Amino acid sequence: MLKSLSGDVFGIDVDPQQGGMSLADFEWRYRVLVIFPDDAHIEATRQANMLLSEAEGLRDRDIIVLEVRHNDVKALFGPEYDLNCYAIRADLDITDGFFALKLVGKDGTIRFSSNDVVTPNEIFALIDQIPVRKKERPH
Repeated sequence: MLKSLSGDVFGIDVDPQQGGMSLADFEWRYRVLVIFPDDAHIEATRQANMLLSEAEGLRDRDIIVLEVRHNDVKALFGPEYDLNCYAIRADLDITDGFFALKLVGKDGTIRFSSNDVVTPNEIFALIDQIPVRKKERPH
C-alpha cells in the first residue's frame, strides 16, 4: 500500500499546500515508471530517452512515465495529471538529488527499483512476468 493512502494511520505527512494526485490514484489503471533526476540530470535524461524510444512497448503495457523534480512532476509519457510531487516522494521514500527509477505496479506495489539507468527491455521483461500482465496479454 502506498504511504499517501495510509498517511493518517501511520502519521506520514505530505505537503498540504500542494494539491494534486498521488500514485494511489493510478492503481488498477496504469503501471507507473517514476524517474527521479540526479542534480546534473544526466542519468534521468538518458533513462527518459531510452524509455521514450520504446513508446509502443510502454503503451502496450499501460505504462505512464513521470519525472518527479524538486517542486513539480512532469508526465513524459501518458496523460497529463495534476500530480503532487511531495506525495509521490513520500510514497516512494525518495530523497532529492540522486537518480532513481521506480516501477509501481497496477496494484500499487513497488515492483522494481534502481539507482542505475535500465534498458526498456529489462523493464518490459520484468512486467511481462507479473501475473496481472500475463492475464492482460492475448494468448
